[in-house]
Amino acid sequence: MSTVVLIRAGCTDYDEQHRLLGTLDMPVNQKGQEQIREAIRFLQDQKIKLEAIYTSPEDPACETARAIAESQPTAKLREAEELRNVNQGLWQGLTESDIVKRFPKLFRNNRESSVSICPPEGETLSDACQRLSRALTRAMRKHRVFAVVAPEPLATVIRCTLQQRQPRTAACLCGEEKTELIQVIQSSAFDSAPFLNGDSAVVAMDAIISPTGGQENA
Repeated sequence: MSTVVLIRAGCTDYDEQHRLLGTLDMPVNQKGQEQIREAIRFLQDQKIKLEAIYTSPEDPACETARAIAESQPTAKLREAEELRNVNQGLWQGLTESDIVKRFPKLFRNNRESSVSICPPEGETLSDACQRLSRALTRAMRKHRVFAVVAPEPLATVIRCTLQQRQPRTAACLCGEEKTELIQVIQSSAFDSAPFLNGDSAVVAMDAIISPTGGQENA
């Protein structure tokens, strides 16, 4: 059993404008810097000692992970290409509302599976899940407590896979709304089958802990 600390990458200007970041390299903005400090305070308050921090080589995830690593002297920082954000192709830089207007059939009444929507010259959430599966499976075998720093929508892919569910269709663009900055999830395996196939399994052992100290079952 591993404790996976999922940390959303610090906010960027694109996040505040509801634009798709995708694989674009973009620095954390002022709000994002405060979120990083909040994440560090949470880890310290909860006395969580990380063995490793996994992230992509790209900002904002890398910038966030490096700052957190400085406050966790025993944690090894691991940058992996498999953890790069979802490639949203020609949609990157566009606003979420513009994409929904241009491609209404994809998002009307959730007719299309959230994991199979593919931007032009991009990849699906399913592709991203399969890509990161090996890296996180290896991390779970190696560490008892580790963090993964990821921007949206990759953070949603990781969260939903660990909780063995699929996100709603709208979440394939900018990730799930109303999610905590940090989520602590207990899991024994990074099982991608429910995410990829749409199974509705419930993992009773999973729990989400918010930075405010609240806890709810997944």
